Amino acid sequence: MGARLRVFLTHEQDQTLLNLRKQNVPQKVKDRAEVIRLNAHGWYVENIAAHFDWNEKTVRKVLNTWEKLGLKGLWESPGRGGKPKWKEDDIAFLEECLRIEPRTYNSPQLALKLKTERNVVLSPDRLRRVLKKGVDWKRARKSHKGKQDPVARANKQADLDMLELAAATGEIDLKYLDESGFCVWSEPGYTYYFRGEQKRLEQTKRRGRRLSIIGFLQPFISFVYGLVIGGVDRKSYIKMMEQEATEAQEIGRTRVIVQDNGPIHRCQEVQQLWKKWESQGLYIFFLPKYCSEMNPIELEWQHIKKDELSGQAFDDELDLAYAVINGVQARGEKSNHSTRRVKFNSKPSD
Repeated sequence: MGARLRVFLTHEQDQTLLNLRKQNVPQKVKDRAEVIRLNAHGWYVENIAAHFDWNEKTVRKVLNTWEKLGLKGLWESPGRGGKPKWKEDDIAFLEECLRIEPRTYNSPQLALKLKTERNVVLSPDRLRRVLKKGVDWKRARKSHKGKQDPVARANKQADLDMLELAAATGEIDLKYLDESGFCVWSEPGYTYYFRGEQKRLEQTKRRGRRLSIIGFLQPFISFVYGLVIGGVDRKSYIKMMEQEATEAQEIGRTRVIVQDNGPIHRCQEVQQLWKKWESQGLYIFFLPKYCSEMNPIELEWQHIKKDELSGQAFDDELDLAYAVINGVQARGEKSNHSTRRVKFNSKPSD
């Protein structure tokens, strides 16, 4: 095996690549910039490939191009062929509309907007191909970003970057905690089916109770979780945290848990345990309010729901629980991390 491929960045280069996240550049450019930063912060090629769901050759190509061309290599080279009827400013106009307008758009609506406001005629099909260069067709979600405190977010992001760097160099164990939930009934999504017919998913007679999950994600290493019927309460949360504190004390390593400001995370009973956990080597890093996107475990919930459970109907809560367990295991195999389920009111289980 040859030497590990590794790039080295100056502080100015690292900041330049980090600032690309907020700039109006194609998503591919942002992804390539993040690949370079992760590698410079100690991530191996195979870890980066798993994180982005890319081929390892693609990651190596990005790193080698950076070494040869620098910042210029993040952008696509101009191609040959017929000149487009549209200009980059037209697409930038649409992208800005998608970003700032409080509504959703499909391709026919965007094509009409381009025609009426820019006098550019593109078919919806052609526009979809053009937008693929920087915009994906994806489900929208509710957001509280407008409620964020930008100063608090920036300060917390800087602190989190330092924690991630310490974890990458092996100084600490960094885990991300969150809770989510699943229902026996789910909204049907898109599917391939026979032309002229519509696929129908029969719902069960009862909606069933909510199945909740609490999890600790240590990227590329482990995912520890527990399942409960109903909501995750403070007792379940405390049991999971007590286990993390005990493990930190046994191995003698500092462990930091990144989490949001949920009520069970800050209730009086939990606060009384903070000093005890810190004495065992377990510390809590609270994310700023309304900044759930800073927690990568949110992506795990999305993948489980979208990739592993989407389009399925479940007979009852037990059937749903088995599907979630299988989904978590499948995600572990894809992301190259181990999985362990904690059974409440019993001993931990693999």
